[in-house]
Amino acid sequence: MIGCCETLQYSSRLFATSLLRGLILFVVLLRMTLAGEPEWVPVELPGNSPDKKTGLGSVATVFEIMRHEVTSGQYVEFLRAVASQEDPHGLWVRAMGDHVITDLGQGGIRMDVPQCIYRDGMPGNWSYRVAEGWENRPVIFVTCFSAMRYANWMHNGRGQAGTPQGLTESGAYDMSKRGEVTREIGAGVWIPSDDEWYKAAYFQPEAAGGPPGDYWRFPMSSMERPEKADAGSELTRAAVFSRGFGGILPVGSYPKAKSPWGAQDMGGNVWEWTDTKFNGSKRVMRGGAAAHTWQKLDKAVRSNASPDRWYPDTGFRLARKPLAGKPVQPRTRLDGGRAKVGLTQIEVSP
Repeated sequence: MIGCCETLQYSSRLFATSLLRGLILFVVLLRMTLAGEPEWVPVELPGNSPDKKTGLGSVATVFEIMRHEVTSGQYVEFLRAVASQEDPHGLWVRAMGDHVITDLGQGGIRMDVPQCIYRDGMPGNWSYRVAEGWENRPVIFVTCFSAMRYANWMHNGRGQAGTPQGLTESGAYDMSKRGEVTREIGAGVWIPSDDEWYKAAYFQPEAAGGPPGDYWRFPMSSMERPEKADAGSELTRAAVFSRGFGGILPVGSYPKAKSPWGAQDMGGNVWEWTDTKFNGSKRVMRGGAAAHTWQKLDKAVRSNASPDRWYPDTGFRLARKPLAGKPVQPRTRLDGGRAKVGLTQIEVSP
């Protein structure tokens, strides 16, 4: 009887310990979620061949990419950390919180363009808050330069206000180089290049379940055109397009529509900056947007713009080095099916 009681007491303690550990893990994960911690997915198989149709997608190293675009909630955390006293680099622009975009000289303000972040207060005491319903929607009106400064902030450990120059002006990018800025060799977090973005969106070897040629046509592991769908749809080809500027949805609205590596929202919703130069100092943009048609989600389509420009349908996501000590597992199969179509390389502007 004594032995039985001891066993029961031991089992109870073991159960309580396991429960406590589970609760602690739950709280940690909840805090990470509430704090806007990004999710990352690995993009492996380094040294892959480029897409024969476009010449893009070859990447020499393993990296990770954000599962979703940077959200307005995550960007507000950044603004509060580095721009609460002053904002000399225009990390927040008025269009984020006010209707200021005119209708192409037609004499009116476009009221269909949404706001994502409001700023209150005055110089020396700025405060920022997310517009209602935009906590988990992609941040918009962000220049490529601002995205680079966000990457520097992430690279430097997401420090708080006090030394904003040290947080935003160096690390992954030396912002003193202005239009000539490129990724630093030691960057730990960065804006993906055109090749990195392309690989994360479209690459899956035929031997691992991908299509002939190893690259899908659309960034949800598909050769068939995307489908319009409401948030929460479980369609594997669901995407946000042809909805207008106000049609931007929360990230992850289509859980089963994902790239071969598990990244979501790489087609539609918002254009995404890359750090690849194009025609001088301009930067390549990828993925299409809610205000554009499904054709812009095609792998053969990309846009470009000056890195100091912002748009009501453009955001970004980041890439990073794999965490130290994290094993890289060779992949023999990724998500997807098979098909083949012909493509034409074109350029568009947002």
